[in-house]
Amino acid sequence: MREYLLVCVVAMAMTYLATPLVRALAVIVGAITPIRDRDVHTTPIPRLGGVAIFAGFAAATLVARQLPYLKGVYLSGQMTGVLIGGALICLVGAIDDVRGLDWLTKLAGQSLAAGIMAYKGVLMLSVPFFGTSTVLPQPVLVLVTIMIVLVTVNAVNWIDGLDGLAAGIVAIASLAFFIYSYAISFHYTPANVFSTASFVMAATLGCCLGFLPHNFNPARLFMG
Repeated sequence: MREYLLVCVVAMAMTYLATPLVRALAVIVGAITPIRDRDVHTTPIPRLGGVAIFAGFAAATLVARQLPYLKGVYLSGQMTGVLIGGALICLVGAIDDVRGLDWLTKLAGQSLAAGIMAYKGVLMLSVPFFGTSTVLPQPVLVLVTIMIVLVTVNAVNWIDGLDGLAAGIVAIASLAFFIYSYAISFHYTPANVFSTASFVMAATLGCCLGFLPHNFNPARLFMG
């Protein structure tokens, strides 16, 4: 538990410290959300906050590689897939914040990121079906995994309309998933797939907690 707590704190601190720098960068490059009829803000708000969040997550992974237990999550290659996929989605999102991308280009980038994650082993092991876990052919599981990633990414993107909403919901979900996965991984040594899930959730929770102080009403930066 101490290693997961350290990972969470590192992600939180890095995200909190990086967010003002990213906000300044967003102003310089013109990544600013214009005022729309449905918005509650009366002044344009910079976006690009996802870059700070990814910086916090990346910092947590660097620290985890040096820890006695969590360094084991890197042996399978899954964390490499998560990092590459996260970096690609962050890059696509940052370009969209600055220049604007059509929906097909964004979907293609997200699909590629999800495909890389699946290729590196971040994959559904089975699918719940009428109360039982059903193991399907691997190509089908890859497709299901990609679809889940796409739905999750865009669901978070679409709820990023009110101050603190997206980051708050993801923080709550991350905490819930962490408790579940840690309750399972706690019984395993060395680290396994549940340890990887626990690590990702701890780091994601830390990133959200570090970002929220800048995103609460009145928000100074949007996730983008």
